[in-house]
Amino acid sequence: MPTSTGSTSNMQRLRAILLLFLLPPFLGAKQQDPAELKARADSAHGGERAKLCLQYAHAEMEHANDLFTKGDVDQAQAAVASVMDYVRKGTEAATTSGKRLKQTEIELRELEKRMKDIAASLNVEDRPPIFKSVDEIEQLRTGLLTKMFGEKAEPKSKS
Repeated sequence: MPTSTGSTSNMQRLRAILLLFLLPPFLGAKQQDPAELKARADSAHGGERAKLCLQYAHAEMEHANDLFTKGDVDQAQAAVASVMDYVRKGTEAATTSGKRLKQTEIELRELEKRMKDIAASLNVEDRPPIFKSVDEIEQLRTGLLTKMFGEKAEPKSKS
């Protein structure tokens, strides 16, 4: 029967071997350049376009957040407008192709949540354009849900 130190030594070897195989993909993975991502999104079609447009929208939203943090509200609002352009393009690509509908809806929901979080950190006078974008994303999500599940997916009106 191996001693506890032998068992510990084997566990350390196993960890080292696992790290050798699992770590390189993470070290080699780099963040895509937003300009490259935007160009790829513009040239893609169908489900791939939906995917790339929403990836770009997420990246651009983080850029907008950085601009808000630095106090450059005008440029940040312009970045949010760009986010919405790509949200619309991505949603349209998913809807017309019928591809990635579910994933697009999920990504829109995540982006909507992120926008709400960013809006909560802003000055009150800087929030309305963000809330307008959140409302539009909600409408786009409803359209996707309707496309996937029919009229029964539409939210009931508040009475």
